Order: sequence, then structure tokens, then C-alpha cells
Amino acid sequence: MRNYIVYDFETSGRKARFDQILQAGIIVYNESFQKLEEINLKSRLNPDTVPSINALRVNRLLISDILCEPKSYYQMTIEMYKIFSKFQNSFFVGFNSINFDEEFFRQTLWEHFIFPYITNTKGNSRLDILNFVTLVHAFRKDIIKVEKNSDGKITFKLESLAKVNSFASKNAHEAIADVETTMTLFELLKKKNQDFFQVFLDNSYPKKIEEKILREQVFTLHNYMFNSHRIYLVKFLLKHPVYKNQFIGFDLKYDTFDLVNLEYEELKEIFKTKSFFRKIKLNKQPSIIHKSYSRKLSPYSEFSDEEIKIKCNQLENKQFLYNLNKILENESIDYDENQSQELKLEEETIYSQKLNYRDSLIMERFHDESWEKKWSFAEKFQDHRLRFFAARHIYRNSPEELPRKIFSFLHQKISDRLNSLNKQEYITIPAAMEEVDTISLELEEKESELELKKQIDQYNIYINFLNDYYSNSNPQPVMFGKVLSKKLFGI
Repeated sequence: MRNYIVYDFETSGRKARFDQILQAGIIVYNESFQKLEEINLKSRLNPDTVPSINALRVNRLLISDILCEPKSYYQMTIEMYKIFSKFQNSFFVGFNSINFDEEFFRQTLWEHFIFPYITNTKGNSRLDILNFVTLVHAFRKDIIKVEKNSDGKITFKLESLAKVNSFASKNAHEAIADVETTMTLFELLKKKNQDFFQVFLDNSYPKKIEEKILREQVFTLHNYMFNSHRIYLVKFLLKHPVYKNQFIGFDLKYDTFDLVNLEYEELKEIFKTKSFFRKIKLNKQPSIIHKSYSRKLSPYSEFSDEEIKIKCNQLENKQFLYNLNKILENESIDYDENQSQELKLEEETIYSQKLNYRDSLIMERFHDESWEKKWSFAEKFQDHRLRFFAARHIYRNSPEELPRKIFSFLHQKISDRLNSLNKQEYITIPAAMEEVDTISLELEEKESELELKKQIDQYNIYINFLNDYYSNSNPQPVMFGKVLSKKLFGI
């Protein structure tokens, strides 16, 4: 029996590298969709994280709520890991999870010195229900109702799908409620689409997708982008020479005769500027189905079988494939060289810099040390990123245990980040002030939104406090929790 571990995160913002998980809803179901276990975790706001007022608005959270949570982010992460690591040969299920929740989870585990790939190792695999519902709607529009947004374009937001298909939750945007909604949608889709359900499961295994593509050579690729379905008839060309989980295909609506005879430099220019080619990431659960689905649709239906066969034969040109392979190889080298010249923040290096073996052993033992001994233990790390994360864990959880020199250095580093006037990947204090001012102007026109007014009032007080705290040249350790909430909000 394989279980479905369905999960959803509510976060302080949209940036997985810098924001934090505030709520984690997890429900375990068996293959018959019977509920086995339910877990609802919440964490306290980190002192070095500036939350987005727009995220808090969606999640209906007050600053006082997330300051008063009993569990720290560190404690919640350890607990999440213990729950998730129990499972083998299971499906980890979410909605838009592969590109959002999964990235938050991996980042969180990595920064907390924990192996970050537990959802796709030990026989586990990932299912993103957004991929399932968009695939079904692309080919069977009568199966699932979909709303249109204010621009007249279809929208696959979870809350919208639940509303128009009559299973809306009263507590939408709470993590556990979104988990239940995701599973209801999953069950609805599975009942009416057993064939696509099996395809959906198979597409969650990179090895199975690889085997299917290599076996069939020509297939249908479905993408949902920019509020519209994109359906392609694709011919497999080659495996990416550097990124082993990526295949390169060709969109068969384009002409091939002249293309395959181009010289290297001409082909390189075409590759950069034209949309003939399709990059397929096997580990992102791409929607790969039989070629017959796209062959029924324009413009592919306008080609005869013989014309398609001729195009495929032309694309087997050995010199063309050699040149394309070289283009991909050089493109990867150029990318890596450009990346290496950029000065990245520690959080941004999860995929770009490997850990040495000695540090990986130290990481495993970090959690066993008491807070008063964690820094002296962390000084064994050779990797500066791991020292930074270790110091920040102590700064967040027990700042008085950091040596004064380390505390002052880290506080200044956080201050330099958060007070930046430049546009950053994370939310700065000036950016937060601008964001809340924009919403405040909206509020003046909607006097009835008392809940939002309270959120904004607390947010302004908190941002002003952060501004003062991170402008202090001689700061004292402060615990961000109930005491601070009481001081700021009287709650």
C-alpha cells in the first residue's frame, strides 16, 4: 500500500530562498483516500525575516499571532522532518507544490543541516495536482469547471477551483484547509479520469518518463503558462549533455529541412531566438502523453503521417544533433561562468555549491548540542555558509549564547541586508514600508475592512520596531516572541 502525504505551506512571502514557512498542514491518506493522520504545525516569525503584508493579508495573520506561536522555526522544521522522513514508497502531494512548497521545504531542511530531498528518494515521488487538473482541462473541459479572471483568462487557483466545483473550504488559505481542498480535487479528478490518473502517476517518476520518451520518440507535451494551455507535438532529439534530468525536443509544427543543414553559428542563433525547441525537465513532473492527443489538434492535424515521418527523419541528421549538443554544452559552461562571477548570498547556493564530506558529518551532529554549546561546535565547519546558518539559528533561538563579537557581526550583516535601498530578492524594511503604504491607500476607499486595518496597524508598528532595532549600532539580544508582542501590541 502506498500512502499519499498531502501537504501545504503558508509562508511569509513568495521567495523560497529568503521567506519562511509559517504554517504546515499535513494529512496522510491511504490509496483509498481514507485519512490516516493529520498534523497542523505553526512557527514563530524569525527576527531576520521581514514578512510581506500581502502574504499576511492572504493568510489572514496578525504579527501578534506569529510572534506568539510556541514553536520556533527551528523546532517546527525538526518536527516536519521527523514526520516526513517516516515515509517510504509514498507520494508527496500538493497543489503547485513542485515549484513552490517543495522549494520552501528543501531550502528549510538544507539551512537546518538536514538532507533536503526526502520527497523524491527512498522510493518516494512527488505529485503536483496543478499539473493533473490543467492536463485534464486541456483535453476534457467538461470534466472540471474553471473560472475566468478579470482579464477573461482561465485561472487554476485552488480557491477558485473549489468554489466553482462546489467544494470550497470555509477556512481557505489555512494550510490544513488547503490540504483537504487539494485532496478533494484529486479524488474528483481521479474518479473521472482513470487513464490520465495513471499517466499522471507515471509522469512523477523521471525514469519512467525517460523510458517513455525514448520508446515513443514522438509524443504530446502539455504546458500551462500565462493563463493558457500550450499543447505541442514533440520529437525527441537528445539528452542534455550537462543537465541529465533534461531532454531536448523539437516542436513539429515548424519546418525542419533548412534547419538541420545550418552551420553551427547559424543554429546557435536560431536556438537562442526561436521557439522551435522544447526543454523538458524530467524531475518537474512534465505532462507527457501519447502523440494522438496533439495530432487531433491544429496545426498538427493538418500534417499527414508521411509529413511527420519525413520531419522526424530529417531531425536525425547526425551533424545537426552534434551541433545542438555542442550548443547546449557551451551554453551551460557560459551560464556556470557567469554564475561563479556573481556574489551570491548564502541562501542562494543550495544547488550551486556542494558540501564537503567532513562538514556533512558535522551537520548531522549540530542538533545534538545544547544552545550554549552550538557555536563552539559550529566553529568546526569549514564552509562559511554553514557557519552563517549555525550563527543565525542561535541568533534566532538563543541570541545571548552567541559570543558578543559574533552577535554584533551577524546583527550588522542582517542590518545591511534589511536596510538596503536597492531592489533585492528578499523583502527589505524600505520595501515593506512601500508595500504597506500601497495597501493603506486601498484601505481608505474600503473603510469596512476592519480585519485588514488591524493587520496594517500591527504591521506598521512591527516594521518601525525592526527599523529601530536594525539601525542600532550597539544592539542587545532580543527574543522575538510573546514578550515582544506584549510590548508592541499589548497582546
